[in-house]
Amino acid sequence: MAWSSSGLCQAFEPLRGSLGSPTDSPVAFHFDMEYAVPQVHKWYGPRHLLESNLRPWYAVDTRYAKEQYTRYVSSLLEGDDFYDLLGNPIGRGWLVYSWTQAQPEPRGSDIIKTPIRAVRTSSQAGLGFGAYAGFFNRLVVSTDGAGGGIYRLMVGDEIHTFFTPLTFYKPRFNGVRLDYAEDRYGATLLLSRPSDPDGKPPADVKPFPGAGEQTNATHLTGGHVDFQAGEPMRMGFTYLSTRNADTQLDLNNGNPLNGTLTTRQNRPLSKLWVRLRDDSPVDQSGGAALLAYDIVLVDTSGLELRGSEIGFEPGIEGGVARAGALVADGGESIVLEYDMAALNYEGIRSADLRQARVELTLADDYRIESSSDLQTDGQGNIASAIFLPVQRAAGNVRDKSNTRVVAVEYGLPVASEILGFDWNLVEWNGLSMQGEAALNRRFSRYPNPAIKKHHQTIDQASALYVQAAYVRFPWTLFGEGFSIEDGYGTSYWLTTSSGTVKYASPIPQLYELVDDDDDRDSSPEWVRPYQPADPIAWPGYDENRDFINDHNQNGNLIPDYEEPFLRFRSDRPEFLFGLDMNHNGTIDRFENDDLPDYPYKKDHRGFNLYAKGNVGPDASLTFGHQRVELISGDGHTHSWYLLGAWQHRLRGGGRLRVFDFGGLVEDDIPDDLITWYQPIDAQGRMQEEPDWLSAQNSWKNSLYADLEQRWGSGIRLQHRFKWELLVQRDGAAELEAREGRATSGFLGLIDRAEWSIPVGLAVLQPRWKSEYRRDRPYSTRLPAATSVEQTFLLLWTQPLLAEQVGVSYFPRYGRQMFNTKVQLGLEVSRFWLLEGERQEIDQDFSRWTGIVQLTNRSAYEGYQVITRTGVRVGQWNFDHRRRQRTSTFFMTVNAGLKG
Repeated sequence: MAWSSSGLCQAFEPLRGSLGSPTDSPVAFHFDMEYAVPQVHKWYGPRHLLESNLRPWYAVDTRYAKEQYTRYVSSLLEGDDFYDLLGNPIGRGWLVYSWTQAQPEPRGSDIIKTPIRAVRTSSQAGLGFGAYAGFFNRLVVSTDGAGGGIYRLMVGDEIHTFFTPLTFYKPRFNGVRLDYAEDRYGATLLLSRPSDPDGKPPADVKPFPGAGEQTNATHLTGGHVDFQAGEPMRMGFTYLSTRNADTQLDLNNGNPLNGTLTTRQNRPLSKLWVRLRDDSPVDQSGGAALLAYDIVLVDTSGLELRGSEIGFEPGIEGGVARAGALVADGGESIVLEYDMAALNYEGIRSADLRQARVELTLADDYRIESSSDLQTDGQGNIASAIFLPVQRAAGNVRDKSNTRVVAVEYGLPVASEILGFDWNLVEWNGLSMQGEAALNRRFSRYPNPAIKKHHQTIDQASALYVQAAYVRFPWTLFGEGFSIEDGYGTSYWLTTSSGTVKYASPIPQLYELVDDDDDRDSSPEWVRPYQPADPIAWPGYDENRDFINDHNQNGNLIPDYEEPFLRFRSDRPEFLFGLDMNHNGTIDRFENDDLPDYPYKKDHRGFNLYAKGNVGPDASLTFGHQRVELISGDGHTHSWYLLGAWQHRLRGGGRLRVFDFGGLVEDDIPDDLITWYQPIDAQGRMQEEPDWLSAQNSWKNSLYADLEQRWGSGIRLQHRFKWELLVQRDGAAELEAREGRATSGFLGLIDRAEWSIPVGLAVLQPRWKSEYRRDRPYSTRLPAATSVEQTFLLLWTQPLLAEQVGVSYFPRYGRQMFNTKVQLGLEVSRFWLLEGERQEIDQDFSRWTGIVQLTNRSAYEGYQVITRTGVRVGQWNFDHRRRQRTSTFFMTVNAGLKG
């Protein structure tokens, strides 16, 4: 709520008060006695509306000759009058934001962020109506404090909010946030309605079905408290609950944080399915083995019935009978279908049940999933059942040693909650430590509209990680351990106002507590309802932090390392150095996936330890061991590694750096990625990049070195060398089955030189760049290639017209500034494909490019305006194709606060 309470306004409105009462009568409603007369004449125009300018009753006309004309002044310039639920005046202003939850009644959840009535006059537009999205720009903050404590209440659509890596990270949280802090502790409270958090559309916009007021809604309640536990230690607790809410139910109908069934969910079951699959289908053996099955039904009176005793048997589809069991290997599945609508035992039908439990005797590597006719994709009469995971076997057992009875309690998801504990030891005698433990509890209820309290089932999964470092120069010891179960999750399904939950959709109808924002640009990569998204991401490729890919700074369709003149300073990503600790062939800081940004992946358990020793101020040596296992899946990563680093400063401002990483690796855990692919002369796109599992049993080494040199004041040299080698330890037969090469890797060398030669006020810049690449991918499906490219450039920069100086330079000497300059450029290159072929080219070629460019910088209306006009021409000469000529004429105008 925003309002005006100026003394001037109050001076002209002496009769305004609580619910219209005069200031001298605070307990009674007011009317003017002098106007209570027995007259038939009807008087129009309430006296308190300033824009009406109503005069006494005896006035008969308007006389502007003697009385000055006063223009109409809308009272809505200061909004409307508002009162709280106790009748106290809040003041005159605008309704900026409102969220009410009224129970029990239909459509009881209501959020208002837009005008509740249409704009009628130009004076109303932009002043009070739409104040939340207009004047306040979708963020309202109120604050107060006393005695060292301060609180801040925020209502916004894109509030950057982070609790801990395992519990909550939303760069654009839409809802209400309340923060309170003192010297030794702080707390945060979050409230939101993720299902349509923006509420009603404006009154002059036709609303979509279910907008604004909702009977069924998804609610979020969360909080984080952290406190100082001694001088170096800080601890915190987190609680988050996402759940269904039905406003037709009483608020005290059970624990509201545990969720309720929506109106579309709370119906008798007609079908119930249980599906068994191979949890490791790649090996094509040792899959799910079903030895026995039965269903247990409990009615509302507590009577327990077994399907085998009352003749209620399922229909079974799939599986192969083997050794007294029904087995599903590889891509096969076993489906048990119970026709709940056909149940009729002594008058007990599906509508009389409060619980259904399927008991399965299972063995080997199984995965259990369940579904029903109420658990669908929400497509009305053509809806398809969606199976959700229930349980997975630990590891990849194949000898039936894990035979057990598993009870599948069926219920529809109604809530998910996270309980977390985190700690952070900043530094204590050289020791630093941080970690977090979290528990995810998922609530389900069996549907029955005839009862108020439904049978509840709780599944839970945990996540834990610890990091510790001890530094005592020249030694550093580091260790990290983690365990994140496969069932741990921070997402929950959204419901529509009608109560429909879509368990599958082209755009997943999920609310994510931890978003996928690998490039940390505050725009999640995945698409979710009611939040902005940016599917294009290139983590690590924006090191200058301008939100533009470093390899395509001018934003066209050509990578800078392929574009004339720009290629001199831009190198291909494969020449960059970094560590690949998940051994999928991509440097970790460049990885992008479609998973929540947990610090470690789900279903992973393991540790990583290393010891680092500094050899003088410029060199270090690190030795470590990594061990990771899949908890439910079948896979592991074991590695011993060594990392050496050396840096040396040269005279004249040069620098030499050398890094070498080598190790013995056994890795068969796939880590697929989604990466940015930028072809030549085509639109770039995101594409899936599979993990070829190239290090299942191998030696790997990555050697990188770069050297920067300066000769005098005008000559600069740079050399970049990278050698990656992967040697397989398995035999030829195993490699042939995996379609892998025994030796694979990358060898690259870049040399470049630049010389700046002053010629009067002009500058002549000869440049040379050499690039050698030898690619040998691990997968035999990808071609190997070796190539060399030599490039020579010549640039001439000539200032024109008057020179501009800001300090006392000698004319015609030094670094004067000119508003206008002309640049001439010529680039000539030759490419040799020495072996194989590449995706973008399959033959040798030569090319040349010339450019003329006129640039002007000037001030215009407070902005720095840069105008560029010119032409670029070029020609490609291929060995086995026709030559290609290109020409581009350009004229561009850029404006900014800085040139």
